Amino acid sequence: LRGKANAGGYGFSRKEAIDTIVEHFGLSRIAASQQLRRHILPELMKDGTTLTGEEAMQDDVEWSGQQTREQQQQRRSIVISGVTTGLGRALFEYYQVRGHIVVGCGINFDEVQSLQTEYPGTKICVVDTSNDKEVAQWARELDGDGLNVDLVIVNAGTSCPEGNQSRPLWEVSCEDFDRTIDANVKAVSNMVRHFVPMMIRSSGDGEVSSTGRGHGAFVAMSSGLGRSPDPHRAAYCASKFAIEGLMKSVAMSLPDPLCAVPLAPGVADATEGGRLQHEPSPLGKRNNDGAGDVDHWANVAGPMILRMHRKDNGKSMSVKGFYSVRDRQSWIIQDGTGVPDER
Repeated sequence: LRGKANAGGYGFSRKEAIDTIVEHFGLSRIAASQQLRRHILPELMKDGTTLTGEEAMQDDVEWSGQQTREQQQQRRSIVISGVTTGLGRALFEYYQVRGHIVVGCGINFDEVQSLQTEYPGTKICVVDTSNDKEVAQWARELDGDGLNVDLVIVNAGTSCPEGNQSRPLWEVSCEDFDRTIDANVKAVSNMVRHFVPMMIRSSGDGEVSSTGRGHGAFVAMSSGLGRSPDPHRAAYCASKFAIEGLMKSVAMSLPDPLCAVPLAPGVADATEGGRLQHEPSPLGKRNNDGAGDVDHWANVAGPMILRMHRKDNGKSMSVKGFYSVRDRQSWIIQDGTGVPDER
């Protein structure tokens, strides 16, 4: 970056700096932004190399305003499953760079180790969330560390096994069906079983606790295919419709001030070249709107999840801008569909 600035006789914008970091080190744009601010800019400024131009000034204004808003928000203690790739990693990095306490898990040892090396100050564990004993052990460890959890995001899961995405259910093997249900439904149940009690203790069971929190959200990733079915994705649709019902049932049991929310992210995978891969809409059609990189998705979903409160308890929600109007109109379960107030 210093050489580029000297060769051109001028500084560079934040966008140019982040582009360069992403190109050379293969980081996501959120991680590159974090490295730029924490380590690279302070070093460059020693010899007077700075961000320049109107674009840089706008970057500074946007960042300053963002930091001010974030500083006004309470620092959260966040648990995320499936943080090594895709949307889970995007959320992990979004919250990390904004100063929240974030812990996570992944199922692949090498990917977990790689992420742990990149973020040595946080705790990332190898956990198969479809395995109740592993989730129980992970929760005990975090509880023993004194983590006062007030936000859980169950992101880990699976879509249809490769080759089964266009098959009717009678052509899908029992093993593939079980794998989908285990990863998408049992994993959420296991996370509820072991983390909701921690959240209840942290929130003071309806009273503002000594930590000053007094709120908390348990968020499970649903899908547009948990709102309206597809003729050739029976296992996946069943698992995501189950999440809608499961989270609404959990919501009816939660004490104030906690909330449980099924969230349709609008994407099925974010691992291919850093681009968002839209999940299919009903009848197998694909969305075309809302395309963007993972950073864009995280910048929308991240603050949305932080704002979830008791008023959202049991409501079906989706990340805005990542479903077409046509898809939303086809949903059997619409955004805002909640549960009765009476328990």
